Amino acid sequence: MLKLEIKGKGEIIEVSRGEKYRIKFKYRDPSTGKWKYAPQRTIKGNKAKARRELETYKAEFELEWNEPKSTSTFGDYARDWQQTRRELATITVLALDRDEIEIARINEYLGHITMTDLTADDIEGSILALKKKGLSESGLHKYWQKVNQILKHAVKRRVIPFNPCDQLEPIKRPDAKERKALDFEQAAKFALELKRENRDGKIVAVWLALALGLRRGECLGLRWMDVDLGGGIIHIRKQYDVHHNLRKPKCASVRDLPIDEGTIAFLREWQSIILAMFPFSEIPAEFPVCCTDTGSFIDPTFFDKWRRKFFVNHGLGKFTTVEEWHDERGIKRYRCSGYEGYNLHELRHTQATLLIGLGADLKAVQDIMGHSSMQMTMQYTHSITANQRKATSAFDQAILQAR
Repeated sequence: MLKLEIKGKGEIIEVSRGEKYRIKFKYRDPSTGKWKYAPQRTIKGNKAKARRELETYKAEFELEWNEPKSTSTFGDYARDWQQTRRELATITVLALDRDEIEIARINEYLGHITMTDLTADDIEGSILALKKKGLSESGLHKYWQKVNQILKHAVKRRVIPFNPCDQLEPIKRPDAKERKALDFEQAAKFALELKRENRDGKIVAVWLALALGLRRGECLGLRWMDVDLGGGIIHIRKQYDVHHNLRKPKCASVRDLPIDEGTIAFLREWQSIILAMFPFSEIPAEFPVCCTDTGSFIDPTFFDKWRRKFFVNHGLGKFTTVEEWHDERGIKRYRCSGYEGYNLHELRHTQATLLIGLGADLKAVQDIMGHSSMQMTMQYTHSITANQRKATSAFDQAILQAR
């Protein structure tokens, strides 16, 4: 571990003769090799006292940097850091859940190394290992960002003297991929196909994403108490997360969405199917709209797995790898991986693009989509062409047929 180096005897600056002095000194930053001033201190008293305080300050400062602060591992520190953020509740649950991916990687590749022994070589080695394993440029950036963030926190807390990430070239965020959306013909065709599918909770979730632009968690967290078919309104109050919890939606506040006549008819048909499936005279208010065949909320991870296969079957994606294998009864099975294509969130992009293409007011689109800013909504205007605007009447007719 590098030792802190202090330059010379330091400086005593007279503020008020015999009454007040400022003391300061330079040290070499181990992470950059450059000389920096330690924070100044103000001493009340004569110059002799200021001189004694300066020597004490230098000794304390040097001790704090050179003596190990903790024997905890980087993995322990990262987990404690994450838990503290959860308890403070200053960051959204969704953001914290996403961070868990990086925390897990930190534990796998760097978690066994003590904080004071962690080096730039260790971090660089973990990045190379992740790259060799096939982690994307975006994934590497997120991993680097989280390692750097945690170590910056440790420096501020004086757990470690400097951040070893400062000795490495940062991994830059890759250019954002262009947002994809179904065009008018694709959306109309897909709506027709959804209408013809055997109705279940998963199909309903896909319809809501396409017709209303709901996020996955909002689709799966919708309850019948949130749906007013008579008034033609859906209230977005909750989202269902991967931990099987109902919690506030991403936009935090309740969002009221108008429902088109086709979706009202679609959901009324679904109500009839539910009443035939379960011994209800009336569907309970808390009952999930997108329910399983046992009446529970759909697991988001299971839904994603099903949705990828469903999209492949409808020409919206493909699997790059398909493996054949036989189970214990000798039945041939298939294992598909490497999905490439549209995801559910891009149906949300489709809804925003269609609304703008139909000439909807941008502020109204922002409210419907639950965007935090108009700038986010404006991102959907780039794909609207004059020819697409002319195609809206044909698209409307196709959707009406689907409904």
